Amino acid sequence: MFTYITCLGLSTTILCAIWSNAAPLIGLGAISWAGFSGCTSYFACPHKGAKGVLHCICSLMSGVAYAMLTLYMGNVLTFAGAGIFVSLITVHLMCIQSKISVFSYIPGTFFGSFSTFAAGGNVLIIPLLLFGIFLGLGCDKFGAVLFQIIGKKEEEKMSS
Repeated sequence: MFTYITCLGLSTTILCAIWSNAAPLIGLGAISWAGFSGCTSYFACPHKGAKGVLHCICSLMSGVAYAMLTLYMGNVLTFAGAGIFVSLITVHLMCIQSKISVFSYIPGTFFGSFSTFAAGGNVLIIPLLLFGIFLGLGCDKFGAVLFQIIGKKEEEKMSS
């Protein structure tokens, strides 16, 4: 019999192993890591299930948009320090967006942004991040199913 966290770890291991082996077969090289970034973002989100997916999608995609804007403006503006100037503005906007509920998962915004920078602005980052969010949801749901099948309720701690 396994604890819930063990079942979640097992489901995550299985599904992420499938992804890491399937990604090269469909022609994805090193950029396939973005699926893990989306998956990690789902698990780091304070919300789970459909609400977590919505918050992850909105936040990660806003981060992608900010990074794309930063990359574009960094190429358009020609003065020294233009990239840093644009980065400061977009980071400020990222923080302001926390006041909008569906965009309030700011670490997700940074996940989307740094993933886009790491991918050099490659738009393939978008479907890979989205896939990763659903990979995280799948790990979460599969872990719950495994727990129902092979899990053991953790003993409640008695308080004195």
